[in-house]
Amino acid sequence: MNKHENNIGITDIEYTILPDHVLSNPEEKHKVNFVPYASQVPVVKGRSSLKKHVISLITEGEKIIHTAGTVIHVTPENILLLAAGNYLNTERFKKNERIKSIMVFFDDDLLKSAISELKRIPAKDTSTQHVTIQPFALFPKDEYLDNFIDSVQSLIDNNLFTEPLQLTKLNELLIFLYTKHPEQFEHFQNIYSQRPEEERIKHVMEENISHNLSVSELAFLCHMSLPTFKRKFQQIYNESPARWIQIQRLTTAADLLKRKGAKPGDVYLQAGYENHSSFSKAFKRHFGLLPKDY
Repeated sequence: MNKHENNIGITDIEYTILPDHVLSNPEEKHKVNFVPYASQVPVVKGRSSLKKHVISLITEGEKIIHTAGTVIHVTPENILLLAAGNYLNTERFKKNERIKSIMVFFDDDLLKSAISELKRIPAKDTSTQHVTIQPFALFPKDEYLDNFIDSVQSLIDNNLFTEPLQLTKLNELLIFLYTKHPEQFEHFQNIYSQRPEEERIKHVMEENISHNLSVSELAFLCHMSLPTFKRKFQQIYNESPARWIQIQRLTTAADLLKRKGAKPGDVYLQAGYENHSSFSKAFKRHFGLLPKDY
């Protein structure tokens, strides 16, 4: 169990393996790890390979997580349940502040066992609700969760947080979340890593066109090396990833200009270009007209 807070920057390495990177002794295998984390080192699109599921209890700052299909904003107003997988993480906090959280890591067998038991607990009716299957769930904070975090922090500060206590507190948290938000658990699965490679690539590309991610970042979200990603991408789309991305963004820009009457100066950022000039040149090469004449 880590009693100290981990001040860790992950922008200077290729990717970070979690939870190993934040454990004082990664060789010790525990079913659950409550790990306090604090950092004043800015992180922008740090790459994390999450080997266990995690519940993130943020109390200061904000975390932005790029998944294969969406972008998640985690703040002190909510808590996150995130499946094992590859993610891009950005941490934000104001000047002279920091990001602070408690991360709860646990394996899939423990989650399946807990959910199997929790399904015996009567829950509120959700028959009219529909939630898309996804590898994460966001829960709003309330008074109970604030008190729960305080109790965990007290156990950590007093060096009392043994593994049996950690298992007890995790079960307490899961029981509460399942009782109050059962639909989230019904649709929470780590479905992405089970998808075929072609489906993985298509999903990541189509969902991240507007997120301005690099080709290497997209490969990471696909759980592939860059050479493998490029080779398989070429087989699927008959284009290089960079060229395909450019065409998709220019096509989107053209649609905004033609159908919605947008101005060139308003769409070049949406097309993934840093300035108007480079956007205009690329647009003319592809469509034969300048954006203003399209």
